[in-house]
Amino acid sequence: MAATDDELLHRASERLIARCMARHGFVYAEQPPPSSTGQDFRHVLDDVGWAREHGYGPLLGRPGAWDQDANSANLDKLSTERQRDWQRTLLGSGRQLTVDLPDLGRMSAPDNGCTADARLTLYGDLAGWYRARRIADHVGSYVASKVTGAPEYRTGLSVWASCVRQRGYAASSPRELREFVAAEAPESVGEQARAREVDAAEAEAECANSSGFSQTIDALERRYRPEIERRFAREIDALKSFEREAVPRARQTLAIA
Repeated sequence: MAATDDELLHRASERLIARCMARHGFVYAEQPPPSSTGQDFRHVLDDVGWAREHGYGPLLGRPGAWDQDANSANLDKLSTERQRDWQRTLLGSGRQLTVDLPDLGRMSAPDNGCTADARLTLYGDLAGWYRARRIADHVGSYVASKVTGAPEYRTGLSVWASCVRQRGYAASSPRELREFVAAEAPESVGEQARAREVDAAEAEAECANSSGFSQTIDALERRYRPEIERRFAREIDALKSFEREAVPRARQTLAIA
């Protein structure tokens, strides 16, 4: 689906949520599409320019400008009880939508509340959409499991780790390096911490390229992704169908003042 359609569906969902919340007496600030690095650094950060500009950015999982919630200020104005009511109205409670993800366990979400109502309005079959959406969302996780289990990956990781050790970082994996940075350089430390973070991110990216680790990962992704997409073709196709049929509803939703 085109990126513009993806944004359209997000905006329409947010509009429907806001209207639903208003009907229940709550203010809800429509949120922009989720922020993204624009890159997939699931396995290793390999864009040196990005690392120099952002350090690790959102990759450390710290809150900040990358993922600010537009509703925080509104919630702060409510009592604790009203905040609970706001959350319950938004997210629902009680009855559940469920989907069993092979090898990953069960995921669930309420089938009521304003978020569920918005998705029901857009996609029609809430349970069917939820199953397709959650499975499609985890295709990357299944591919990643295949990639990291390959002998070529383990060999490449060892060479990468040797490279970063030469840069002064005793890390056996990108995750370990990032955990080290997160522990040693909390946001409150300031510019010195920022410089250390950027240096570590650059080391990760430069070693990913010079060691050939990034190229190995790309090759493994190309090998395994078609296999995983074939495995879940029914759910992927179902999600595309749900979204394609929802686009006209989204346009109508946004056209209503």
